Amino acid sequence: MNDQQLQPTPADAQLRAEQDAESDAKKVRWFFIGLFGNIIGILIASIYEPTPPASRLLAESPEYVAMYTDGYKAKSRSVQLRQSVIGLVIPYGILIFLAILMESFR
Repeated sequence: MNDQQLQPTPADAQLRAEQDAESDAKKVRWFFIGLFGNIIGILIASIYEPTPPASRLLAESPEYVAMYTDGYKAKSRSVQLRQSVIGLVIPYGILIFLAILMESFR
């Protein structure tokens, strides 16, 4: 094998970044931020960008680091936003369900 085959490609960086961001995401925390923070929690989730741990980027090429960092931040924001929206929507869904349930018993 030559050095070309051992170097990870930008596609590898993107895939690895998305997998790492998904597993690193604090999903329960973002759910509760959406639950208690309402719209402000969703805004925070869409703005905040966690940075990947530097230890994952040691001895990688600058292109790999750039692709990995961009992919990690984008996927992290996506997960944060999804979880905070779930935290916002679930209580309203429960309230609607209870209202329908109570109305059916009248």
